[in-house]
Amino acid sequence: MTFTSPWFLLGILGIAVPIYLHLYYRKTPVRKDFPSLRLIRLSVEFVARRKKIRNLLLMTLRIIAIILVVMSLAKPFLGQSASARSSSDTPSAFIVLLDNSMSMGCTHQGISVFNTARARALEILDQMQPGDRATVGLINDPGRLIFPQLTWDQETLKKSISNVPLSMAGTNMASSILPALKLLSPLKAYRRAIYVITDMTESAWQPFIEKYDLAKVEQGIDLIMVPVGDTAPDNMAVTGLEAEAPVIMSGRQIPLKVTLANHSQRSRKARVTISINGERKLEEEIEVEANAVKDTRIMANFTTTGMNQLTATIQGDAMPFDDQRHLAVRVFEPCRVLLIKPDSLPGQPENREDIFVRFALNPLNRGKDNNFAVEARSAAETRNIDLNNYAVVGLINQRHLEPELIKRLSEYLMNGGNLITFLGNRVEPEWYNKNLIDDLGSGYLLPARIYKRVGNAVSRNVGYQMTDIDVGHPAFSIFAQDGSGDPGRAQIFEFFQVRPNPTALLLTRMSHGLPGIVEEKRGRGRSMLVTFSADTSWTNWPVRPTWLPFLHQTLISMITANELAIGSIRPGMPVSATVTSEDARDMQLTQPDGNKLKLAAQTGAQGLVHFTTRDTDQTGYYKILSDGGKRTLSAFAVNPPAEESQLARINLRRIPRFIPLAHEPGRGSSVKEKVSLLRDGYDLSGAALLALLLLAVIESWFANLPTARRVE
Repeated sequence: MTFTSPWFLLGILGIAVPIYLHLYYRKTPVRKDFPSLRLIRLSVEFVARRKKIRNLLLMTLRIIAIILVVMSLAKPFLGQSASARSSSDTPSAFIVLLDNSMSMGCTHQGISVFNTARARALEILDQMQPGDRATVGLINDPGRLIFPQLTWDQETLKKSISNVPLSMAGTNMASSILPALKLLSPLKAYRRAIYVITDMTESAWQPFIEKYDLAKVEQGIDLIMVPVGDTAPDNMAVTGLEAEAPVIMSGRQIPLKVTLANHSQRSRKARVTISINGERKLEEEIEVEANAVKDTRIMANFTTTGMNQLTATIQGDAMPFDDQRHLAVRVFEPCRVLLIKPDSLPGQPENREDIFVRFALNPLNRGKDNNFAVEARSAAETRNIDLNNYAVVGLINQRHLEPELIKRLSEYLMNGGNLITFLGNRVEPEWYNKNLIDDLGSGYLLPARIYKRVGNAVSRNVGYQMTDIDVGHPAFSIFAQDGSGDPGRAQIFEFFQVRPNPTALLLTRMSHGLPGIVEEKRGRGRSMLVTFSADTSWTNWPVRPTWLPFLHQTLISMITANELAIGSIRPGMPVSATVTSEDARDMQLTQPDGNKLKLAAQTGAQGLVHFTTRDTDQTGYYKILSDGGKRTLSAFAVNPPAEESQLARINLRRIPRFIPLAHEPGRGSSVKEKVSLLRDGYDLSGAALLALLLLAVIESWFANLPTARRVE
């Protein structure tokens, strides 16, 4: 309990008056002897006892009356907040934190919860009094204080609240509450309070209360909860959309995995619509059990190469912002592969050293139904072939290559082509090092210098195995999964000792430590060197189950290596990427609403350019353009966090230190009254005056009661 005018409490000293009067009038009477009047004496003694009791009660009532008068003048207040225990003359310093995360976008009884929250924030700011200081902040991910310092400017604060938009980001309580506590902590001369206006979703509060002990928050700071939205509505959300393919080729059926979450107490059905580049392509009805998450797969066919926009949509409900999910995918032409095999010797059957590579990439020659279209030609047959029509070129156990072909291959690499070279018994290290390793004017062709052979493929007395396999590289990443096989179990009986270039990557070693497979970036392309044969003459790898996934992953990694892949991100997250100086010319970012923003870039090493953008607040499909919007470098999707779809509310009892400030329009006290009560407490002076009035009536009645007489 606190008092507005505590000096009036000195009036309690006035209780000495009735006590003195009572003691004065109870002086012992003078004793005089009279004749024997026994009966009269007995009656007088009885009346005296009754008067004594009455006088004591009257004294008590008058003491209480004086106390009540003093209390009413001192204006007592009673409240649970720290502010209520301070003098009413003490100014306030408070912070209003408004939850503008995506979950606030749902509707309650046809009214936007976020609009209700903004109205509550304005009503709290209306309570600013002369001398008060305040600021406002936002609760999203990441949260922030709109004004980092407290201000007396009430109108500016109210204007900032009115202009706050609903964010599509998630909720991060710590990023707003902790800075608010830090800001108020030194202001001990003020009545301090933090108002948190939120829908109280459990998914937002649970991580916060698990990590931070609110019970240890400074006691002089009031933490006040302002819940909005009474109940959590039933909600169905699209929480996942992904293409289950390492690379998407045009004209191929690709499974799309769509994830639906049913946040309600009953089983619900939803009709999922898949749109590709804005056109509705597929529909499927899916039933999801109560409080469950379900994955479903829908087959889709992409006909347009380049960046494609996918959207999965369900019918709207009380939370419309999670009824869509977006995905950006790049669609390639079927990968054309040119295998340059050794020339057949005169009078000998056709050379078939390419067969294990060709069959692994295109089993049974399935043609259009396969991701890889493979052609095998001799070196002489490639003279009139445009190498740029192929995504990958393979050199298989070549003895010599014509200078013109070497030059074309070098230009092909620099322009973004990919080369994979298999060695074998025809390889002459001296010629390779002289013609394929030395500088040709436009770059190197191979990632390593070649030396002597190791092992004996004829006797096969010793079998070597691949070790130190780089499973972080896309060519071998599939083998990091359980049950995917181990390339290290393959036997290599003969291989070439090589020395990788300084900038080359060593993907595997042999069991005695020598390099096995080496890769190096050349211009915009990549060159890989396999130190043994592509058939079974030097190794048994081509007949083992890990051969096919290795080749597939290698080619996929090569054709996607130059792609600017960003993937799906959350709203507000930064997007960073590195591009070539050629691609960095006049870059732009197209937002989902069609607005175009210029991207600022910084030049780094080796002619590469780095850029970062934080303009990702909108959900939807973004494009990164070059050459003033003429060329699409990449695209990405921004989707809301899945946890924001979980609208179940947390019990306030689980959040220590918070004082509830619940309000419903038309019910009970207004927000103004409740804020005033929390700030100043309950005014008990009126109750004291009422009690005084009642006490005066009782005292008057009791004092005028006739004195009781003894009757015999």
